Amino acid sequence: MYGKEEFDKRNPDDQKSLTDALAWASYRYYVDNDPPMSDYEFDMEFKRLQALERESGVVLPNSPTARVGSDIQGAFRKARHVIPMQSIENVYSDAELRGWIAATSEKLREAFPGETVSFTYEPKYDGVSISLVYENGVLADAVTRGDQIVGESVIENVRTIRNVPLVLDAGKVGGLPEYFEVRGEILMPQGAFERLNAERAAHGEKPFANKRNAASGSLKQLDPRVTARRGLIVDVFAAYSTDAEFTGRAMPSQVATLALLDALGFDHYRSDGAFSDTSRLLEAIDSFNQVRVSHSLPYDCDGVVVKVNERRHQEFLGLNTTFPNWCKARKFPQEAQSTLVRGVVFQVGMTGHVTPVAELEPTSIGGTVVSRATLNNEAYIRNIGVEIGSYVFVQRAGEVIPQVSGPDAARNAMEGVRTTPIRFPESCPSCGRPLSRKGEFVVCSNHGCREQVIQRLEYWCGKDCANIRGLGRSMIEDIVDKLGITSVDSLYRHFAAPGIDPFEESARRDATLAALGEGYGAKTISMIFDGVRASIGTLTLDRIVGGFGIDGVGKLTGRQLAAHFVTLNRLREASVDDLLGVENIGEVTASNIAAFFGHAALPQEAGDLFAMAEAAEAAADSHFGEYACIFDPAYGFRTEYESAAKLGGELDGLGVIFTGTSYRFKRDEVKDFLERHGARYQSSVTKKTDYVVTGDAPGANKLEKAAKLGVAVMPEREFYAKFGLLD
Repeated sequence: MYGKEEFDKRNPDDQKSLTDALAWASYRYYVDNDPPMSDYEFDMEFKRLQALERESGVVLPNSPTARVGSDIQGAFRKARHVIPMQSIENVYSDAELRGWIAATSEKLREAFPGETVSFTYEPKYDGVSISLVYENGVLADAVTRGDQIVGESVIENVRTIRNVPLVLDAGKVGGLPEYFEVRGEILMPQGAFERLNAERAAHGEKPFANKRNAASGSLKQLDPRVTARRGLIVDVFAAYSTDAEFTGRAMPSQVATLALLDALGFDHYRSDGAFSDTSRLLEAIDSFNQVRVSHSLPYDCDGVVVKVNERRHQEFLGLNTTFPNWCKARKFPQEAQSTLVRGVVFQVGMTGHVTPVAELEPTSIGGTVVSRATLNNEAYIRNIGVEIGSYVFVQRAGEVIPQVSGPDAARNAMEGVRTTPIRFPESCPSCGRPLSRKGEFVVCSNHGCREQVIQRLEYWCGKDCANIRGLGRSMIEDIVDKLGITSVDSLYRHFAAPGIDPFEESARRDATLAALGEGYGAKTISMIFDGVRASIGTLTLDRIVGGFGIDGVGKLTGRQLAAHFVTLNRLREASVDDLLGVENIGEVTASNIAAFFGHAALPQEAGDLFAMAEAAEAAADSHFGEYACIFDPAYGFRTEYESAAKLGGELDGLGVIFTGTSYRFKRDEVKDFLERHGARYQSSVTKKTDYVVTGDAPGANKLEKAAKLGVAVMPEREFYAKFGLLD
């Protein structure tokens, strides 16, 4: 075993002696943070070793010079994994994790009566997975995950990563098999990430959004010398061998595997061993998460991987087509990031609500660079105590919308920030009209406000309503400003007016092209005309109602209203009391709907002149006329709800759940499609589920529960074929 005594006796003129010495010194420097020599001494002896290698024409396998890479490297070759390099299925709550642990423990106790069932946990680092292949103890290949079966060999670049052993000391572990594979995650430490982005900014290059992207980009450099400068490290978590005797002796469990890797000089997270008590395991995971959110870890981490400890238990549970059955990734909620509020802008929504939006010093949250975040309303700002110039915590609300969650008091105090209170404008930032109060909200009451018009049209043209492809924000701004289109009615009357002969249609397209001017061509104009016209045939009543822009009525409420009233005329005639009979419709939303259709709630007391005047004002303020074309039969809008009976009722009353990725629909469209054909769509598998429909990469938990409850599982295409729903 090499140590300080051998190092002190090194011979600078002997290539093997100097190679062994500098390899050991490099390990002590980069892994143990305990260098045995100064940087200058290392550099001088490193150059001496390079000279000896040039003279001999030989580079020994463990030479630190191999880590600087060669000058030229071709494209990465493909390499097949001896053992599939699978992904790990995620769970997002302690309840889900407990359920999996309980079900797995029950299986194992039945199969291995009397044996202790235990679990381990490790950080789920957000890096790049790598397989390190050792042949007779020498690093022979390094392969990325790829498609789980075949990856790319990046051996020349991985040789430059300082904490990857190039040669393993078999004597430390009583011998190694001919084939030994170590798996880990390539990571970029925070310090290296900051240095790299500073360098990129100095050269006018776009900074990396997160450390995983930086690690991946650094690993895939065609010049290994670039990789060598990036400061990557590898944190390992597993090892495999085709030698069953060695595996059973040296790696009988996950705990033993990590101990073996530790002895061989690999870096890995040192957790608390194995747990047979679920509560203690969850407590340990929670403690680790507290360390994570304190930003004490130098690497990005978004959860932990929980594994069955005993290898033979793992082998019994086996693999499915996508995930191992013996481990789960417990994903943590997105943590908040601290950043500076540079300023606040005020945005006008389609219903006139003015929302404050914080302009932030850009920060990365979950791999996305965030530079803006909502502040909701004046009360929210007051309650959390945020001001311009202060540091705040930003998180993703529902993992989607960035939101300021509160001030970073410690950082504000430490940096002695000077702040300015956030003051709401008195006039609309879009149209300049005076703003009014509506409870805690500030509202622009000018329905013709340009920003409101654009927002209403943008919402109608979006994927949750008409889904008119290509008609995005910038194009909508142009048709509002240059064509005078200010409503859905004028949109369809311009682009999809019925009964126009071909000559008039051609003239209208030419006039539109001329009006829109530079940046538009005949092809784009045709796309708009054709897209608007085609949307008529795809709009269903629930999407129409959800697209009206009524305050409090969106996609889901639109579906409830359409299903309840069946036709648009019945909904239009509904009183506030009728509307209150719909599930989840409260008084405010009911009043908004009634006012939209021009008949607000009348006072119950006869002679209540003030209430009658309010009702008349609400009716006069109706904007239903902006959607008048929908009631014109010449356009052909479908104003009756397409219930299951209308579509044939093929799935009427069946409890259905979908899991995986659909070949046919986006995620939110699968549920809509099944419900429109009469299914009772379910979010989890129960005894009342009739079918679990599977797309690509279905969830193992749902399949497992379906098998346990005897619920039919059917591939998506087969299911559609069975019920005559193929497109």
